[in-house]
Amino acid sequence: MNPRAITRIGTGDCARLLRGGHRVLLTTHTNPDGDAIGSSTALYHALRGEGIEARIILTDSPPENLAFLNDGSSIETYDPAGHDAWIASADLLVGLDFNDSARVRRMEPIFRDAAGRKVIIDHHQSPKRFADVYCSIPEASSTAEIVYDILNGDDIALPSAVALGLYVGIMTDTGSFRFDRTTPRVHRIAARLIEAGVDPTAVYRLIHDDYPLRRTRLLGMILAGIEHFCDGRVSLLTVTKDMFDATATTIEDVENIVNYGLAIRGVEATALLTATDGQVKISFRSRGRITVNDIAGRFGGGGHRLAAGATVEGRDWDELKTAVAAALCAALDDG
Repeated sequence: MNPRAITRIGTGDCARLLRGGHRVLLTTHTNPDGDAIGSSTALYHALRGEGIEARIILTDSPPENLAFLNDGSSIETYDPAGHDAWIASADLLVGLDFNDSARVRRMEPIFRDAAGRKVIIDHHQSPKRFADVYCSIPEASSTAEIVYDILNGDDIALPSAVALGLYVGIMTDTGSFRFDRTTPRVHRIAARLIEAGVDPTAVYRLIHDDYPLRRTRLLGMILAGIEHFCDGRVSLLTVTKDMFDATATTIEDVENIVNYGLAIRGVEATALLTATDGQVKISFRSRGRITVNDIAGRFGGGGHRLAAGATVEGRDWDELKTAVAAALCAALDDG
């Protein structure tokens, strides 16, 4: 769809729209990350605090290292028999941290067909037209930063559950405050959230320093198989079904491993290819010389300038690896 045909709204208009809702669905993309879960739970607790009936219904359960954001009842895993009637009756359907309806996979038909107004809150580039309005701010560090502005975070008291979700979203999507969109304002927001009761040391440990042994064994196998291309400027990491089986791991255990490929001296861009359920998920990262969002687009995906991804079906594994490496090398040669 033509992005110019998309109806965009600011955070103030989005706040008014949300506060006018009565029955509000909150959902996010498949394989949800910290920004997806954090922004969803923050908005959930804010809306519930104002007496609005809100529910978080996700295609996938939160990964193990983000389960602490679920109070036991706030996050539900989608079941058509148990959820479709409620979703169809919602007057607002809010999608957070995605801009393509295909990202909700099994929920896509009911999300698109429901009569309620559809609102997208997101910071990715090139949204597809499937919702009624978009609070889309690509220059934001995270969807959680946008939710903070929707809630007018600088000027209101932030309940601890709201502050925690916002902090997790911002911290994870900025790579623990080291990615290029870590602005002075992002640090000021983080300080505001810490003042509201967030313990940054505890949050970091829960997300990044509390992995099960199986994940460490998988990491060792991945790192042992790193491949290099075009004079060491590109690295490729791969995860196969056999590796998952040998370590009793799942795709959840692969989160953030792509960054190891970029931590090698001389590497300008990296990709992680993960084979699962007849598909290959590709995660791209760049130090800045090339824009990996463009490369992800060639494989049917998208994302940000320095971090992007795609999901590919029906391609030979070795051929796909060669194509990914070639695309990264060509972009570096042209850059």
